[in-house]
Amino acid sequence: MERKTTLFEYVYGDLVREITGGALRPGDTLPSMGELGKRYRVGARTVRDVLKALKDDGYIATEERRRATVAFRSSDDDVERAARSLLARRDELLACYRTLELVMPPLYAFAARHCRADELAALGRALERADVENRSGDWRLSRSSLVLHELLDKAGNPLFSECYAGLERASAVPALPGFADPYVRATEESDNLLGWMFASLSGDDPAEVQRRFGLLYRGTAEYVERYLDELDAAYPGTEGGGRGFSWNARTGRSYVHAQMARDLVERIAVGEFPDGSLLPSIASLAQSYGASASTVQKALGVLNAMGVASTSNGRGTQVRTSDARFDPRALADGSFRRDLQVFADALQMFCIVLPAALGTVADRIDGVAGDAERALGREAGPWAVPKALMEGFLGNVPLDPLRDVLGELNSLLLWGYFLVFFGPSGASAPVLEALGEQGLEALRSRDAVGFARAMDGYYRLMLAAVRTFLEAAGMPGTERLAEPAPDATALARVSAQRSNSSNGKGSAKT
Repeated sequence: MERKTTLFEYVYGDLVREITGGALRPGDTLPSMGELGKRYRVGARTVRDVLKALKDDGYIATEERRRATVAFRSSDDDVERAARSLLARRDELLACYRTLELVMPPLYAFAARHCRADELAALGRALERADVENRSGDWRLSRSSLVLHELLDKAGNPLFSECYAGLERASAVPALPGFADPYVRATEESDNLLGWMFASLSGDDPAEVQRRFGLLYRGTAEYVERYLDELDAAYPGTEGGGRGFSWNARTGRSYVHAQMARDLVERIAVGEFPDGSLLPSIASLAQSYGASASTVQKALGVLNAMGVASTSNGRGTQVRTSDARFDPRALADGSFRRDLQVFADALQMFCIVLPAALGTVADRIDGVAGDAERALGREAGPWAVPKALMEGFLGNVPLDPLRDVLGELNSLLLWGYFLVFFGPSGASAPVLEALGEQGLEALRSRDAVGFARAMDGYYRLMLAAVRTFLEAAGMPGTERLAEPAPDATALARVSAQRSNSSNGKGSAKT
């Protein structure tokens, strides 16, 4: 089991990095407790504990009834250290902006579908009034950012806003002393770009949403790139390879027994524990997973609820995949219900961002095919083909932040495979298997468009099947698990990208 980072450690560490890196400078005012809570998706108690620790450690100063201010002061050596830290992350910084350009427009468009006309109009007016403060770091905490977070919240899927916040933080650069602030330049020359962008959400044209918001992220990236060029001229010779983006979609959501249950389900699916066989004893599982006996019992309880196993006193736990039956009473278990909700949220977000992400591997189809074939040689069971296709796809996504986002979402999709292949929604299994085979055949014939269509269709069908199952089981909140509208524009870009690659115009570099 991987060690969980507590929410306190996550928030504290992120704010310390921003203060010591110069994104928050001496005298700068921190966001309010409410804004910090919304930004990090944590409660007031966690925020209070973090602010107290920052004060105790000398990073901030606080006064009664006033916001905390940054007290940490950097030296000239700190400025050079911060500059070289940014330069080491140059490639990733620019990749974050490209990831924002690909991921956020379809999420904005999807969230807008969940707004009433008056709600969307109110958000648009708020964005037009947004006065982005012309100092480094405020770009990601500005009113415009908060409005966009509010828009994303309308969809009811917390992963949207969390992913956005992570990309914002990773792409922000501090304005170091002696250098022009790139965000001031971008703001001065934006010419009411925010209102113009937001207006596209009132229509039904995802291509226009992509075009307008894409201009924002590409334009900001250009200013940041010039700024990095200036830093490089002042501090030459910095090696690259630094990383700053990190998004753990499981933070605050991981339950050890649920992780164990997911792992056991996967081991059953690949045939390690065949139908009718007995699982290892509670003591043996506790030792192999480094968990307590009570945690193992909870995990086995999940398997019983899912219908994949049956526990009998004195006889152990027997695998029962041939007649798996989900017991709706399992939803009474709060942690299991939350685990299913996180899975459903991840699947929905994956479906929304997948079409745009598929375009990034169109000119890497040979690599995707080769990696998928190698993975297929290692996999077994009903999930072998989709898992191999996913491994080939993820391994060739050229943008590290985008690959991290997709990988995090994929890590939460295990329940979907189970519910479709073993559970009550198994009627969809033959169609999904056919789509998987179509995707594999497309890879073998180096058909990037066919591969993209098969992958898109596969996960959209999985979302529909899982939503139907959860509704029938009485899962609350399924009404917000809407399918995204088909993104023909994004799939068309796959064709265009592949065509350019075939003509010698494509590039595998970022």
